[in-house]
Amino acid sequence: MDLPIYKLSIDELDFESGIDFISLVENPAIQKNFIAFNDQFESYNDYPEAVKNNAQKVLKYTKEYGWGSCGTDVGKQRANQLAKGENISLDTIQRMYSYLSRHKVDLQSSKSYDDGCGLLMYDSWGGEEALRWSESKLNKTKFAIQNEEKRIITGAAMYSDLPIYRRDEEKGEYYVVFDKETIFKIAKKWALNNKYNAVNTDHAQPIQGCTLFESYLLDFERGIMPPKGFEDAKDGSWFVSYLVEDDEVWAKCKDGTWNGFSVEGFFNFPINAEVQFLSQLKDILQKHIKNATKNT
Repeated sequence: MDLPIYKLSIDELDFESGIDFISLVENPAIQKNFIAFNDQFESYNDYPEAVKNNAQKVLKYTKEYGWGSCGTDVGKQRANQLAKGENISLDTIQRMYSYLSRHKVDLQSSKSYDDGCGLLMYDSWGGEEALRWSESKLNKTKFAIQNEEKRIITGAAMYSDLPIYRRDEEKGEYYVVFDKETIFKIAKKWALNNKYNAVNTDHAQPIQGCTLFESYLLDFERGIMPPKGFEDAKDGSWFVSYLVEDDEVWAKCKDGTWNGFSVEGFFNFPINAEVQFLSQLKDILQKHIKNATKNT
């Protein structure tokens, strides 16, 4: 399903807008008119074409021969989702990686769709290409322990031009994005307000013992490129590194209790957001009508 996309911004002269904290998170908090960004709420459809092809092959086979005793409703739903190239959430990517990792052994005894359920269900989840993609995607959503001896963690604070899924009562489902220029303004205001060491956990508890070690915006023209593991980050994305001096915080970073950064603050929707929504909704409906007409 196509959804409207809103480009968010900040007012550099407005005291309230901008970032209040960078948070170490497991589960982010979402409040009305307040956005805490974290990969858990992002969705992706940039998986390889081979993933879609594997799912399409499964659907073609089962349309002719049926599923038999193979698969659950979840697996069948995943095949349909991937075959259409739909967005999938980070939670789904985690489940994809978990399933494909556990069931790779099934391919030893199942060499075709006629040979048990192994290969059939494996390809329902996208196949071996999906295993490689999901592993890579999960690695990119976490911060990296850059130096264990020195206790330095590094990760993306904000990705430029990355659609982030949102849902609320007023607008329904939609995406928001930050462009390169807006991220620059956000990082600049954060620095001018001396927010370097304003860190909390799960958007709730401010903590001590995390000191900003570096902050930089990708600038391809100046040769400031993405760090290893974040090669897909676009120009203008914002990366930070923190020196973790607190023993308890460091232990939780290592054991995965906190595995990524999330920025929190107040951001502005476009002034004409309602007009933009109606215009995009009209385009979406016209697109679906055109496709439906084509298929009749």
